[in-house]
Amino acid sequence: MRARTTTLTLAAGAALLLAACGGGGDQLEAGEDGLTPLTVLQITTMDAGPLHLGVEEGFFEEEGLAVDVQIAEAGSAIVPSVVNQESPIGYANAVSDLQAIDQGLDVRFVANCCGVGTDPELDTSRIYVLPDGSITDVQGLAGANIAVNSVNNLGDLTIKVALENQGVDTSGITFTPMNYSDMPAALERGDVDAIWSVEPHKSISDSRGFTPLISNFVESFPGTTIGYYITSGAFAEQNPEIVAGFQRAMDRSNEFATANPDRVREVIVEKLEIDPELVDLTNLAIYAPGLDEQSVKDIAAAAVTHGMISGEPDYEEIFIRPAG
Repeated sequence: MRARTTTLTLAAGAALLLAACGGGGDQLEAGEDGLTPLTVLQITTMDAGPLHLGVEEGFFEEEGLAVDVQIAEAGSAIVPSVVNQESPIGYANAVSDLQAIDQGLDVRFVANCCGVGTDPELDTSRIYVLPDGSITDVQGLAGANIAVNSVNNLGDLTIKVALENQGVDTSGITFTPMNYSDMPAALERGDVDAIWSVEPHKSISDSRGFTPLISNFVESFPGTTIGYYITSGAFAEQNPEIVAGFQRAMDRSNEFATANPDRVREVIVEKLEIDPELVDLTNLAIYAPGLDEQSVKDIAAAAVTHGMISGEPDYEEIFIRPAG
């Protein structure tokens, strides 16, 4: 394959600096091989699987794109890089996307990345406590200190909505930011009362014997798309065929991943260098083709309620709707 996969760690401050420098609506051009180079940013979770598979299977090459997948630590670092066109297309969860739009950044939704099913046992996300700790049920999470990968974002929102759906008062909860990899040790030391784990870190929490209390994705927004690929309005305006080609290839990638879950696990082991025995135990997200607009609206309404954005966006402006 001509497309490449590399790893990039982005510091949020550096990414914001890039965004401040600005980026023009430059038109990308094909190389001598006839393929147009396209950088796409993703993060270190199972959600990257369909994108990597699409590269391996040649779906993007068939659309004339030489996709270079780069990995960042968090979607919040990806957003400013996309706005700046350091990475013309990237992944971020819907809350990060909506917050960027709420701040006046030039962000547009392009394609579904990953979603949530309806079975809590198959959720990719859970809240864990110590098996011998003082918290034994969801009611005990009222007033708890919960570790999340970033505050005022998807973790906070889904945890609050899921707990409120079960009658828990969330007003006294404290959210402490830390990397997923640091959470198990922090829980065992007693630095926090509970941790939020998403795959493959959820399976790590299971293997360490932590007690799961609630599947916060499924129990907050069941049957919802929560992660999207985004671009800037300026890039989309100058490169409509590239964006359309990415949408078509991403649809095929999501369909292929859904039909071949074992391949998703294989490519994650290869690209993210995660223990294959651990990956075999993971739950996978829902990989639906298309661009799910209703899920954005549902999450936006909840984000307004919980003060994460000031108001719902103009839905006629924020979607790059696929042809047909």
